[in-house]
Amino acid sequence: MSVSVAVCLALGEWWPAPVLAAAAVVAVSGYERLRPAPGLRSVQVHEGGLVLVSADGGEETLPWHAIEATEYSPGGLRGEHEHGRIWPAGAGEPLVLAHLRGLDGLFRELEDRLSPGLRAALHETLRAEGSVRFARGRLTVTVGGLAHRPPHPLAATEAYRWTEVRSARASGLGELEIRTHSAGLPLTFPVPNARAAADFLEDLRTASAR
Repeated sequence: MSVSVAVCLALGEWWPAPVLAAAAVVAVSGYERLRPAPGLRSVQVHEGGLVLVSADGGEETLPWHAIEATEYSPGGLRGEHEHGRIWPAGAGEPLVLAHLRGLDGLFRELEDRLSPGLRAALHETLRAEGSVRFARGRLTVTVGGLAHRPPHPLAATEAYRWTEVRSARASGLGELEIRTHSAGLPLTFPVPNARAAADFLEDLRTASAR
């Protein structure tokens, strides 16, 4: 279904440098309108990708394949506000959206559109490089299993074969959650596009059992 969502952004440096804050969203497919503010720029979401609209009406297009990752945080953790980030390919900083009613629905839509391609890219990286690293190297995934490096510098790296992994899923907090047969608590990692990462791990786990 075609979706057209306009997100008004606060004044600041335009794409591809960081966009600092969002102030409004136009109602389409369940997204609700907030009070508009004068002089705001916008981002529109269409079937082909994002259209970045400047205050003077100029447009910059960002196709789906040019988006490297998205990340949604529901807020509430340590006083953080709900927000989302979009990483365009080659950009030094993400596009940041915050203070939006319906922001969770917007990022679910982005996740639905982007997850298949990101999942395929993870498989391609594994074939080309032999491993995929997540969470700044805390999690390393290979064809044979995964290695978890705990955040404590003195803790030993934990290795798990795929037969030792029970499941991988994306949690409601935007984290990759991995359960093993030996550990009582799940391993959790802050990973953009956690759903694509979880599906990627489940593909490997299922393939190892054949």
